[in-house]
Amino acid sequence: MTNEFDNIQFSPIWNHRYEQWFQEVQYNGYELNAAAKREFVKITDETISTFSEGLPILKEGLDRIKNLHDEYNNAYRIVISVSQFTIITMIDSMVIGKYFILADKDYDRRFMRGKMKVILNEGFKRLYGFEKNTHQKSEWNRLVPILGLFPENIQNQYKHLSSLLEEHSKSSSWWKDERDLETHLDAEKLYASRCEDVVESKVMTDSRKLFRTLYATNLFLTNMHTCFYNYLIDKYKRGELKEE
Repeated sequence: MTNEFDNIQFSPIWNHRYEQWFQEVQYNGYELNAAAKREFVKITDETISTFSEGLPILKEGLDRIKNLHDEYNNAYRIVISVSQFTIITMIDSMVIGKYFILADKDYDRRFMRGKMKVILNEGFKRLYGFEKNTHQKSEWNRLVPILGLFPENIQNQYKHLSSLLEEHSKSSSWWKDERDLETHLDAEKLYASRCEDVVESKVMTDSRKLFRTLYATNLFLTNMHTCFYNYLIDKYKRGELKEE
């Protein structure tokens, strides 16, 4: 054993105030000026870069355990997969928001607004769902069978987040009508929807609802990842896991 591995420490499980990410953000009438738009795009690009760095790591993790089907690796596979969905959807919501802000043609802005509504609706539908059928197929529900492997504080955090997600699912239609028009391509109704006034700041305020929800979910999944890490450290310190 090397000193480097002998001195490795356990990582903390954070008790996040998840409810702060579920507070409704209301449009306040503020309009973005050119400087604010440039700053928004800059921060968005930096955030996208930060989160996208983790995607190859998640892919490598899935590849590494693709032929391992013991209890530990089956649970790890689920957490990595749900994390992959969460981060990709976060990034996609940021990208479409950025190009909505950058659009300098009227039709482009209306098109990007419509596609943003699709991501908002489909993103939450896949994350948690809106009724029994979509919830059972959701990414969040995939975590239920493995919760018993985690400590009580993780199980309590899951319950707390579940209550927040359930409340969120009933807080609005999550732009279902707009999503249906954009995906079913009923030209007459779609055109009428696209003709509604475009208020940039309101569109961007609406977009934050999904991003903030996914961000809270990602914080929880990071705690789950930490549990796997600490489990391996514990096995190593007890001599049950050998350095390769």
